[in-house]
Amino acid sequence: MFKFSKIGLSAVLVYLAYLSSVQAQEAPGGAQDNPVRAGNAQTGPIQTDKYRATYVKLGASNAEGLLYEPAKQGSKSDVAVVFTFPRATFGAEPAPELASRGYRVLLVTPFTEDESPFDGVRETSQGIRYLRTLPGIQRVVVMSHSGGGRMMAFYVDVALNGPAACQNPEILYPCKTEEATDLAKPDGLVLLDSAPGAFNTAVSIDPAFAGNERTNLKLDMYSAANGFDAKAGSARYSDDFRKRYFAAQSARNMEIVNNAVAQLKLLQEGKATYKGDMPLVIPGAVDGGFAASLHHVDTSLLSHTKHPHTLLKADGTAPEVVIQSVRPPIGSQNARELNSLCCDSLNYTVRHFLANDAIRTTKDFAETEDDILGVDWKSSLRSTPGSAEGITVPTLVLAMSCFQFIVPDEIIYDHLAAKDKTYAAVEGALHNFGPCKPDYGDTKKRTFDFVDNWLSKPGRF
Repeated sequence: MFKFSKIGLSAVLVYLAYLSSVQAQEAPGGAQDNPVRAGNAQTGPIQTDKYRATYVKLGASNAEGLLYEPAKQGSKSDVAVVFTFPRATFGAEPAPELASRGYRVLLVTPFTEDESPFDGVRETSQGIRYLRTLPGIQRVVVMSHSGGGRMMAFYVDVALNGPAACQNPEILYPCKTEEATDLAKPDGLVLLDSAPGAFNTAVSIDPAFAGNERTNLKLDMYSAANGFDAKAGSARYSDDFRKRYFAAQSARNMEIVNNAVAQLKLLQEGKATYKGDMPLVIPGAVDGGFAASLHHVDTSLLSHTKHPHTLLKADGTAPEVVIQSVRPPIGSQNARELNSLCCDSLNYTVRHFLANDAIRTTKDFAETEDDILGVDWKSSLRSTPGSAEGITVPTLVLAMSCFQFIVPDEIIYDHLAAKDKTYAAVEGALHNFGPCKPDYGDTKKRTFDFVDNWLSKPGRF
């Protein structure tokens, strides 16, 4: 979990300096031909031969962004994009990539002190309203990547449907009416290799923990006796082990969720030890990254889609096929982080956990080759499939086949209420758009060429 102070303009100036150093390498002739010399900070607009980026203020003290505009306005300049990531981030690829292809893109990087499902929501709304004031803009599409996908799906659901979208009786920690009111409605949505949301925590809870100790060796996914190959960092677990593991994982998840719900009730009744909130430490759990997730090690899990979709191949073809994940196992990395405070424990509060990471699972909880079972997708504010059920605007879900979201992204696609929806995958692309092997070619170009073609389709918006 990352926390940022409300640092405002100073952070943006640092960001501009960072971008300047990157663009110095992109300019013709390198740094010598770029207005910004290597090593010098730039605090004004950034200008390349393809686009210009300028700082804009969006209203509140910590609401700001960078507006990327193509060097020459063309036929695509009537469609604008708001790209938001829920935590401050540097080097967001979509903004320069799409501006270079003719679109105006507002990169919003909200700075938050306490993580919340509403991170970036108000800033995105302000960004949409700001773009609609610019001459020539007729449609505004919102976009995000990775963990920002669940945030942007949540945003669109609430913007279209109001507080009812986040106050369903199933939801473990409903939103407040005032924070879900009067959000600007977008005309479309693009999710780039989107995370499924709170499911990431449920599937990362280690059932080998008994209390605070990792002592249940029968459920140790990193044990050779259970099929783990430490040298290769991989496994092909037996059906019996998978069944026992997922059942125990779900049981432990629900024990943690139910305990948090009970503690919240005590807080609300004034009967808890603490006022307002309470500490909550969960050994053997994370909300992303290194985790006790079987699919990180056994790549036969979540390995392919159920149905054919467009696959963007290195040879330029785009066949409709069942998408195969080509990700490598990462068990060696995960095993090194066992029992580390940074990477094998959630150090939260009750309210923080329920708002951000809690989701209900059932006794049927499991991952298969092409599905995720036994999850109440509507029980969490941070559930991308749950939010998708309220999304009716045109939506593109674009997955990277050298990462773990091939199947989760198909589930998101299947849950979308939009009539105009597209699922596609970039063959051999890593989570951050580059190729996992040289044979896969320029995966970043294929990614944003496809987004460009989708955005510019006549009659889409």
